Amino acid sequence: MKFFKNLDKEKIKNKILKIIKSKAFIVVITLILLDLVLGFISRALINKLPEQSAADRWSADGKMMAQVSVFFTEDQMIDTDFIKKMEYVMESKMTDAGIVEETDDDDQSDQKDPKIVETQKIGENGGNEETQDLEEDTKLYSSCYSAQGLVSISFEGKTADNVTAIGTYGDFFLFHPLELVSGSYYNKDALMKDQIVIDEDLSWQLFGSSEVVGQMVTIGDIPHYVSGVVKRQEGKMRTTAGQQGGLAYISYDSLCKYGTILSGRTEKEEISEDGKTSLRGGINCYEVVMPSPVDGIVKAIVKESTSLDDRYISVVDNSDRFSAFSMYDILTSFGTRSMWNKAIFYPYWENLARGYEDILVVLFTIRWICKLIVICMFSAYVVYLYRHKKWTVSGIVQTLSDKKYDFEVRQKQKKEERGAKERS
Repeated sequence: MKFFKNLDKEKIKNKILKIIKSKAFIVVITLILLDLVLGFISRALINKLPEQSAADRWSADGKMMAQVSVFFTEDQMIDTDFIKKMEYVMESKMTDAGIVEETDDDDQSDQKDPKIVETQKIGENGGNEETQDLEEDTKLYSSCYSAQGLVSISFEGKTADNVTAIGTYGDFFLFHPLELVSGSYYNKDALMKDQIVIDEDLSWQLFGSSEVVGQMVTIGDIPHYVSGVVKRQEGKMRTTAGQQGGLAYISYDSLCKYGTILSGRTEKEEISEDGKTSLRGGINCYEVVMPSPVDGIVKAIVKESTSLDDRYISVVDNSDRFSAFSMYDILTSFGTRSMWNKAIFYPYWENLARGYEDILVVLFTIRWICKLIVICMFSAYVVYLYRHKKWTVSGIVQTLSDKKYDFEVRQKQKKEERGAKERS
């Protein structure tokens, strides 16, 4: 008992507080660093999804763009005529919303109708070039649509059966900038829809090489030419999303004529007098990027232009997909998010994005927990300092007044000393 009486309680208390403060500082720094590291990881994951960032690639000169994707249920008959009608309505709504090209005041006085700017197209080398078809490509927006199915591709006795095929139309490769190993993307405006792009896996399977640009393969006994080979993206996420096995990108026209469409409802139609038939329909994905003067307006315009009930479509604003608000919405729908009541055949890029959303929302939650702990600890420290303060407002005012007085006295002394030197 005598030992405890001899202890300096105040020293012990100060020592404990010092330990707590030092450990608290380490905890705060650790949490801040963890938040920064998880932020870098989140950004790296998002960068793995270039299909979701077409709006960022198009945004320039301060003009904000928005990218929106529409996915249709499998029971809907979505064909080229439906897309044309949809875009006609969409262009009308864009004009009503004032989404037109910005012009100088002098130009506006001579122009009665809104001016539509030229979109971009994929050139033969895979780059962007301005279109010269003023009647068809003079659009303020860029769009594409696609269907998923299977085709059989043959080359010199070798046949790859049931190859996963993406039938595309429009500026597909602007939205999906696949990494080219050799060659280029096919030209969407080519009269002959007989070019294909294949991935490395399919290239090695058929040719035993990835340098196969210009080689002729047959799809449904019809010659097609390899215009490019794209890098095969590896990983469990991509395989589960639908990128397993060989993958071919062909025109939507070729998929309808020579393949099997799995992504939506189709109908057969005769295309020649000799009884040849082609499928129509099966389109399950429509993508568009356009100027967005107001947040959410593009999504609303596209959704209304489909004229379909929410039960038959899923509309995604890709440009806002990984924002904090979107992550919060996913977090609050945790559990019910997986309860999907729409029969939609999602393409691999959408499956991949949804999978990454689940990972990103976990990182988002951890980052916010870190932030909240730091804020709580800082607030507690401020409260502690306030409760144990050894100062008062009047004391601070008096200290400042004293310092001001001392400063004025020193200035006066220096002035007198200079005057004395000048007189001497």
